[in-house]
Amino acid sequence: MLYLLHLFGTDKTKELITTYHLGTSNSRWPGATVFWFIDINGNIRAGQVKLFDSAGHTAKHSNTNGEQKSCTSWVHTIFKYKQEMEKLPVPGWLIDYQKQGNYVSCLFGEHLLKGNQAKPVAIVEAPATAIVASVYLPQFIWLAAGSLSYLTVERCKVLKGRPVYLFPDISKDGKAYDLWSRKAKELTHITTFIVSDLLEQAATKAERLKGLDLRDYLTRFDFRLFQDIKKTFKIDPQPDYLLTLNDQVYTVTNLVCNTHLGERFGNYTMITLALKKGYLGDILFNGAGELTIIDSYLTAIQDTFNKVFQSGKLNGIDCLVHLLNVR
Repeated sequence: MLYLLHLFGTDKTKELITTYHLGTSNSRWPGATVFWFIDINGNIRAGQVKLFDSAGHTAKHSNTNGEQKSCTSWVHTIFKYKQEMEKLPVPGWLIDYQKQGNYVSCLFGEHLLKGNQAKPVAIVEAPATAIVASVYLPQFIWLAAGSLSYLTVERCKVLKGRPVYLFPDISKDGKAYDLWSRKAKELTHITTFIVSDLLEQAATKAERLKGLDLRDYLTRFDFRLFQDIKKTFKIDPQPDYLLTLNDQVYTVTNLVCNTHLGERFGNYTMITLALKKGYLGDILFNGAGELTIIDSYLTAIQDTFNKVFQSGKLNGIDCLVHLLNVR
């Protein structure tokens, strides 16, 4: 919770605690956070317990063999251990719960789907990342799988008919991106899954070795710079917004993200739009929210983000576009 307070202040932290029903635990590690996995019907399916350090990273502890282990556990595991240490009987419900094996049988944040059909869904691996991303990019409903391997048919059934964007973590060999790309194809009978490669394109070799995720990139910026696209650029992405490039016309369906590039790049902003037929379009705006681009900044942006921008039109207005096929 201290990490969230440092990032967002008191009011926003209280809002996040309420929205995601965050809890705390002193039984295993004093001050640890409890991430409750609550399904769309409001049923608590599991509780992950995790202790973070002051930088927001998972803390470590030494086991009986002196090995460094992640300070991560589950509410049911801690409760069972406490019962055994106090020589108390393990309740029958807990024995039955453990027998089922599949503890995390829903997505973290799944309860937010109920009654909220308008927003597209974004899924990351870790609950902490989903919570932080919800502040920076509130145009999505942010959920977490809980683990790289937890993106399964059973857990994703609840997403039927919704547009879903996947943001896999960075890995040394691209394993995370490749796995979720395969999963996206396997899950097409449920809905359309678009796998973002924004982190894959942006990551350095050192960042791959560290296994960074979307939260690591977002928190490099002040969250207040990520403003509502409607207020900043007066664009309301509806089906009647059209992007033209190389004589091809693409219909804009959703805003994916709004990235402020900072003073180094002339305070330009890169807007990523989801287009029909499985495309994403990156469009550049200057600090005044205009589509005019100065060549010196364009070169630096292209070199840094490894993107090639071409001349196009957004509803008839000249713009610079980087087009990406995500299917």
